[in-house]
Amino acid sequence: MIRTLFCAAALAAALPSVAAAQLTSESIEEKNLISGKAKIEPDSGYIFVSGPFRQNALLLRLPDDATVAAYEKDWAEALAKVQKKYPGKLKNWESRAEVARQTKGRMPEKPIEPTAENFAIGAIELRDPVSFGPQYVFAKSESPENYSYLTKVKPGRYAYYGPIFVAGGGAMAGFCYCMGTVAFEVKPGVITDTGNFFLVGPGLDPDFPQTGPLAGSEAGLYRPQNLGAEHGPLRFGVPDSLKAFPYAEADFRAYGKLDNFYGLSVSRMPPIPGVLAYDRDKIVDLKAVAPTDGARASEASAATSVAVPATPSSLP
Repeated sequence: MIRTLFCAAALAAALPSVAAAQLTSESIEEKNLISGKAKIEPDSGYIFVSGPFRQNALLLRLPDDATVAAYEKDWAEALAKVQKKYPGKLKNWESRAEVARQTKGRMPEKPIEPTAENFAIGAIELRDPVSFGPQYVFAKSESPENYSYLTKVKPGRYAYYGPIFVAGGGAMAGFCYCMGTVAFEVKPGVITDTGNFFLVGPGLDPDFPQTGPLAGSEAGLYRPQNLGAEHGPLRFGVPDSLKAFPYAEADFRAYGKLDNFYGLSVSRMPPIPGVLAYDRDKIVDLKAVAPTDGARASEASAATSVAVPATPSSLP
């Protein structure tokens, strides 16, 4: 046990960290909901996840108008602070530079004047990261074996960043779906049921190669394990303890590329029939190109029709 804890601590110290952006989620356990210690609040959103074993993932809340406004305000305030300090830093540099010239010492690096063009406070996409699992399950059962998670989040639209483990200190392990993923809406006061989608969704396409070297548009990417074949089919549904509350099945849509904010291994979510496809390196929203008369569109032809734009650059 001591050896295991030591290895875990050493691994955490070497991993990328999410500490720079505090997680904005809260795990809820079924026993606390039943006892009244936890409540389903009308102003909060909730994400429900289930599957035959423990899971973990990182989601990023996509910036809305309120997020952009708060970000711009914080950016302006931070810029004003560093600009106020700049004259003092410049004066200090001039004094040290003069000493260096007189003594023929090493010239100190001149501070860069902070301006609106060169100042940044970090990526806006990292304002509301959400993590769940593998600990703090909502409920678990043995026959059949099932683990579920209920996470309280800020309402909004979330992108699935990947099957990433976030340790208590913010250290991370896993790979990001930076080159293509899905997003879904979480409404206030509603439990958004994602079922076992994160687990089996990436393995639903029978044509996605599971073995052999990665080539073409897959070259350089990490290929996820095909869990859909082993743990399918895709299932949704909340337990009896949640049926008294408003709930809705998540509507997954293809989503564009995201930056590798945490320096993880890079991949993309494999194609998902009816949801996500690729035209080389372009992400295709199959729901956007589906015919309105109920007929099933050819995904091969649809893949050349609509490309999902990438996440806009951080503001300002």
